[in-house]
Amino acid sequence: MSEGLLPLCSPIMVPGVRWLKASDRVWQLVRCRQKPFLFPLSLSGSYSHVISNQRDRFLCTTKCCKEKRQTNNPFSPLHPQRAMESIQHKTVNVNGINMHIAEKGQGPIILFLHGFPELWYAWRHQILALSSLGYRAVAPDLRGYGDTDAPDSPTSYTSLHVVGDLIGLLDAIAADQEKVFVVGHDWGAIMAWYLCLLRPDRVKALVNLSVVFTPRNPKRKPVETLRAVYGDDYYICRIQEPGEIEAEFAQIGTARVLKNFLTYRNPGPLYLPKGKGFGDSPDSPIVLPSWLTEEDVNYYASKYEKKGFTGGLNYYRDLDLNWELTAPWTGAQVKVPVKFIVGDLDLTYNAPGTKEYMHNGGLKKYVPMLEEVVVMEGVAHFINEEKPDEINKHIYDFIQKIITVNGINMHVAEKGQGPTILFLHGFPELWYSWRHQILALSSLGYRAVAPDLRGFGDTDAPADPTSYTSFHLVGDLIGLLDAIAADEEKVFVVGHDWGAIVAWHLCLYRPDRVKALVNLSVAFTTRRKMNPLQTMRAAYGDDFYICRFQEPGEIEAEFAQIGTARILRNFLTCRNPGPLLLPKGKGFGDSPDTPIILPSWLTEEDVNYYTSKFEKKGFTGGLNYYRDMDLNWELTAPWAGAQVKVPVKFIVGDQDLTYSSPATKEYIHKGRFKKTVPLLEEVVVMEGVAHFINQEKPDEINKHIYDFFQQF
Repeated sequence: MSEGLLPLCSPIMVPGVRWLKASDRVWQLVRCRQKPFLFPLSLSGSYSHVISNQRDRFLCTTKCCKEKRQTNNPFSPLHPQRAMESIQHKTVNVNGINMHIAEKGQGPIILFLHGFPELWYAWRHQILALSSLGYRAVAPDLRGYGDTDAPDSPTSYTSLHVVGDLIGLLDAIAADQEKVFVVGHDWGAIMAWYLCLLRPDRVKALVNLSVVFTPRNPKRKPVETLRAVYGDDYYICRIQEPGEIEAEFAQIGTARVLKNFLTYRNPGPLYLPKGKGFGDSPDSPIVLPSWLTEEDVNYYASKYEKKGFTGGLNYYRDLDLNWELTAPWTGAQVKVPVKFIVGDLDLTYNAPGTKEYMHNGGLKKYVPMLEEVVVMEGVAHFINEEKPDEINKHIYDFIQKIITVNGINMHVAEKGQGPTILFLHGFPELWYSWRHQILALSSLGYRAVAPDLRGFGDTDAPADPTSYTSFHLVGDLIGLLDAIAADEEKVFVVGHDWGAIVAWHLCLYRPDRVKALVNLSVAFTTRRKMNPLQTMRAAYGDDFYICRFQEPGEIEAEFAQIGTARILRNFLTCRNPGPLLLPKGKGFGDSPDTPIILPSWLTEEDVNYYTSKFEKKGFTGGLNYYRDMDLNWELTAPWAGAQVKVPVKFIVGDQDLTYSSPATKEYIHKGRFKKTVPLLEEVVVMEGVAHFINQEKPDEINKHIYDFFQQF
């Protein structure tokens, strides 16, 4: 770990994620115990920030619900002591030592790693908040701290020892989870970097606070560098001699030492001149900030008075030994998804060269899957204690996006509690196309889950174009359901466009996992004798959009010339019920200078969100669905003539290009559709509505979905 970028210490306190207020502009009426369910009356603005927290609620302003809310906020317990008592404690034998852990909750594990001079207790508020959001929060006392053993040998605190402890812990408590989420701060952040470096196979994603990853400098040992830069009074240099700083701490007193560390806000280097301690008078009171109570300090002090500081100090004393032992990883990269957060007053952020390294590509070079760097203004080293709401939200927003399914990382947006509704988007869309439905159905007692399908948005996009068949896609969904809804035998499903096609195949292959289906725009048809592309070329010619999509790279190049935002506008505003033709070199047939007027249901903000994701990911992943149509036809031969046997409601707009041909209308309305989907209960044709039906008519679609699913 880099010289000059080493940790100080870090306590942590957190009340939890904010609740949305009744004035937050989306629903006029929601569920109230004195009133029936009422549907949302209007939707406007951006809701991605809302969906990032599945526990956010849109609140009724009636007196009964105001009273109820005073006791129902899961992030600010009315009785904090009672909440703390709900945290479970146990001792686990790992790697030759007894390790104390605190934990709460069920679900995917989040492993919280503390720093110096901290304990598991530093994460108490995170434990309460994240466990209430469907995670199992686990916070150990690291070796040498609190109620975990402290080996006598000062050389027993290297990263190899500590990572060994963590692997042993995961083997003991998470044998059923191949990978876990990790959150680290201060020394905990350093150990989290090493865990990801040495064993990336055990980490799903990492949120690290305060201490950046920096590569090993093969030319000079860390302590030598620190002495050259800061001098002998620099705190890490003062810590090196065993027993010396402990004696000075004993003279100052455990509680006062902890208060000095925990209230430190100077962004400059920390100096501890011999015999002068922190430079303050031992008689001067130390005023605690609002986020640190005397009760908190007393808990820390009780443990450090019993255990002493030596275990934690030995981490610093092993810096040079650690440098020697990690030589095999010189130049190695951390290859897990990462979010890094630091305060602009943190001494680690103000060390020489750190800002340039972080912001000019150095950190990204060694952490190639770094997704975001957050610098919080006016915040010092103890960032997750000083700004608990923000840190909780940063952690949740990042880890809730990533679920490993079927060999890929899948991003999901979700909100609400209750029976799961799985929303599947089409092309060129994302989870975001379901924003209105997520808000509506979650307010009506459902858990609304909308993934970015493979190749889209923040979900992985395999490079092989043959990796986008219905079998891959349904496999992803089964993996997702196993991960997030293991307690539900069946779920509700809603699909649109390609999402509808995938939903049909999910019902065809695995009807045992689907309770009922509402599909939009694309009707189910049985496998035909002629492959799809041959049929389409014969019917529409080579300029038909699906035919134009077949040659890898060709249409992408044309889209690049037109521009991502304009391509999306053309698709999303298309209202021509006839076949979509894209003649080579002519795009959509409009002048690139002609402005595209957005309909009332599509805002510039909406287009900008789609654009930001497609500019990053590209269109290739989504286009590969079309390129695999013939391959999919070949692979689905065993299902020739098979029926979809789940309850279904089908909705389409009469201006939708998928509905416009006479043959399609006859198929839907003259009995053949019902023959292939025998449990088809209703077909709805919405007048004057085009293809993107769930965005164009959200209120009506929300009601159709709810009316159908509430029967089951």
